[in-house]
Amino acid sequence: MTLNQKSCFILYVSLIFFQCGGSIPEIHYYLIDYPVSKKSSKNEPAHRIILGIERFEAMPLYKEERLVYRNSPYEGKYYHYHRWIVSPEEMITNKVIEQLRATDLIEQVVPFPKFSQVDYVLSGTIKALEEWDEEDQWYARVQLAFELIYRQSNQIVWQETIEKRNLVSKKLPVEVVKGINLSIEQCISELQKTLDAILSNYKPE
Repeated sequence: MTLNQKSCFILYVSLIFFQCGGSIPEIHYYLIDYPVSKKSSKNEPAHRIILGIERFEAMPLYKEERLVYRNSPYEGKYYHYHRWIVSPEEMITNKVIEQLRATDLIEQVVPFPKFSQVDYVLSGTIKALEEWDEEDQWYARVQLAFELIYRQSNQIVWQETIEKRNLVSKKLPVEVVKGINLSIEQCISELQKTLDAILSNYKPE
């Protein structure tokens, strides 16, 4: 079906819908946008390096802008009228940069490859970003896989998958999104602690 044929089909269905007295459901858009406390400008960074953050990837189920919900490891479903305002990959990448910049951990945190003169490159993959249902309980589940590379030798320094789940009080998309924001913040906080330990002990060859 061509683009023009698709447009005509959508218009035709919409006209039928309105003639039958119906209305198109409102689409709700959501953000990953929790507040981040800024670091003190008086403190020296723990590691005098430049860390490049590569744009995150996502597993196929989470590339969609529609919110995902699951109650089985073998099936994923979408909320058709509840969507991320932009791609999850973009929002999580930006949040990793913002949250790491707000600490005294690293001297500079920059997007990569926009800034190519970096000491290390951190990349990531979204492996879960969803509402997870278990009988009468609902969770906001986030799973992020990280990889740190020493830029000069392209050596993999560290790889790890971090997962956080938070109980949601109501089975509502907006409440799930609040829980997802908290889970992402917790994942990045754990990332920060792990990076500190890795950078303190790694000796480039």
